[in-house]
Amino acid sequence: MAGGRERSIRRGGQSTVEFALVFGLFLVALMAILDTWIWTIETDAADASVEQGIGVAMSAKGSAVSTSPAITDVYASVLPLLQQPMLGTAVEDWLSPNLAPLRDQIEPNACPTADQVANYFDGLHSGYDGVGHVVVCAVEDGAGHVTVTVTGYALSMVPPALGPFNWRGWGLPITESASVIVGTYSP
Repeated sequence: MAGGRERSIRRGGQSTVEFALVFGLFLVALMAILDTWIWTIETDAADASVEQGIGVAMSAKGSAVSTSPAITDVYASVLPLLQQPMLGTAVEDWLSPNLAPLRDQIEPNACPTADQVANYFDGLHSGYDGVGHVVVCAVEDGAGHVTVTVTGYALSMVPPALGPFNWRGWGLPITESASVIVGTYSP
C-alpha cells in the first residue's frame, strides 16, 4: 500500500512541474502576442503621424523668397499624435535642447537612425540599452525637400533578443519616414 501512495505523490509532483512549465510557456506566448499587438498600434501611429507631418509640410506657408516650410508646425502637429499610443515610450522632439549633442553628430538636414537614437540615450543611461525613446525629426534641405521621420526603439514586454531577431534588449524598432518636395505658389 505504501508503494501505491508513493507513485501517487510522484505523479502529483510530476503533473505540477509539467503544469508550471506549460503555463510559463503559455504566459510568454501570451505576452509576445500582446507585445506584437501593441507594437503594431505604435508603428501604425508612427506611420499616421509621419503622414500628418508631410501633410503639414506640404501646406506650410513659405514666402515668395523662401520655399522653406515652417518645420515647427510639423512638430506641433506630429508630437501630440504620438504621445498616447507610445505606451511607456518617451516621444522626443528633434529640435529639443537635450538632443543637441546627437544633432551635432548627425549631418545637417538628416534625421537619426533608430540605433543612433538608442545609442545616444544609452550613453545618457536612460532606459535599458537606450530603448524607450522615439525621436520625431523633420528636416528641410534648403531646396524645398522635406523629410519627416519617427525613429527609435519602443519598450517591449518580452525581450525580442530572446527570439529570432537581433533587436536591442527590451525594445522594438520603430522607423517610419516620408519625404516630399514642397513649393511656394504665387499668383
